[in-house]
Amino acid sequence: MKAVKATYEKGKVTLSETPPEPGPMDVLVVFPEATDDPWEGIFAEKTPRPAFAKFAKKSLEKIAKGKARPLELDQL
Repeated sequence: MKAVKATYEKGKVTLSETPPEPGPMDVLVVFPEATDDPWEGIFAEKTPRPAFAKFAKKSLEKIAKGKARPLELDQL
């Protein structure tokens, strides 16, 4: 299976890339949801989530005391 980028407009699909074969072939068209990006909702929040606010407060306290160290990737 190969994904090919395309644009859907007014009932027609226009391919942005050359398909892997001349066809004819069956295709599957997938329309992404408007909220397909899970971070979009998080970034749009007006106030930080309680768990993040707690983490940030602790981090700022450690930085102020000179006890902070770089964040490790597995903590993200």
